Amino acid sequence: MHRTPLTLATLLATSIAMFAGCDKPTAQAQTEAAKSEPAAAPEPAAAPEPAAAPEPAAAPEPAAAPEPAAAPEPKPEPETAAAPKGPIIAHLPGKAPMNGDMKPLSGQEGFWMADISVAEVPEGEPAPASIDGDSQAVTIVMQAWNMHGDHGHELVNRSMIIPISDEMVFPGWTASLNGMRVGDSRKIWADSSTVPSQQMAQGAPIVFDLTLEGIDQFMTVPPTDELPGATVGEVVVQSSDSGLQWYDVVEGDGASPGPDDRVKVHYSGWLVDGTPFDSSKKTGVPFTVNMQGGVIPGWLEGLKTMKVGSTRKLIIPQQLAYGWNPRPGSPIPPGATLIFDVEMLEIEDPAAPATEGGGGK
Repeated sequence: MHRTPLTLATLLATSIAMFAGCDKPTAQAQTEAAKSEPAAAPEPAAAPEPAAAPEPAAAPEPAAAPEPAAAPEPKPEPETAAAPKGPIIAHLPGKAPMNGDMKPLSGQEGFWMADISVAEVPEGEPAPASIDGDSQAVTIVMQAWNMHGDHGHELVNRSMIIPISDEMVFPGWTASLNGMRVGDSRKIWADSSTVPSQQMAQGAPIVFDLTLEGIDQFMTVPPTDELPGATVGEVVVQSSDSGLQWYDVVEGDGASPGPDDRVKVHYSGWLVDGTPFDSSKKTGVPFTVNMQGGVIPGWLEGLKTMKVGSTRKLIIPQQLAYGWNPRPGSPIPPGATLIFDVEMLEIEDPAAPATEGGGGK
């Protein structure tokens, strides 16, 4: 069966008829109308609008780098009690410092010092002799202790003669004595790092109490008119580069000894304070000297220019005598300058035996 295409108008018409009530066209009329009206061309379907291109997605912003965490503040180290510097006064043996305190010794690491007492000078009296740059030796009473914790063990307690020389004693010795006067007492503390500690106590602190009794008292030569022994009179003193001094009290007219000779002499010897220590005249037996050696250097130098029949007064400093180490039991103290009167009696046969005496080594 042939079907008439259904158009939009038909639909409209149908819709209108449906709502017109009794004014309905007949089926024939509808058919006629359909035949008489040309079919409307269908409107072309509108081309669909192209879909909008999607907007590109925004690139994600990079995540911000995290801020570095703050470093934790270091915890303060617990405070520890500092090791005490210098001596603890209450622990020191011996006498107490005058002011109850000790001060570091200037320029000498590890040494502390304080006066114990200073010599009192009566009004109108001269001040005691003091150590100065020309002083060579001191006579002191020394007490020394090595420390064991809060107490000390005594090492030394005696009078002695000591040179004023760091090279001969220990670094800091000269500074420790500086400014002392005869009669003064001083306390020195030397810690375990110092030379006296290493020498005397194997690393323990050392405490010294020093009382100054004299300065160069066995080294200082008295004035000419106070020299012991033979009177010098108007004789002029002579000296050599070595430090030897002499007075030719009696001029002899005999021969002088050669380096290989032996000479027979009489002699007497004194300390500079006039204390006698030896004399061949006491026994009446002359002393034979070998000019090749065997006696102190001051004797060899003094005798080689003498003549038989002469008497010479020799003043021999410690470096030409027994130095700082005289023979044990000797009456000659360390560092002593010696005074001898020597009479040259004769030059002996070189084979003659030498004897011992005050000029021996």
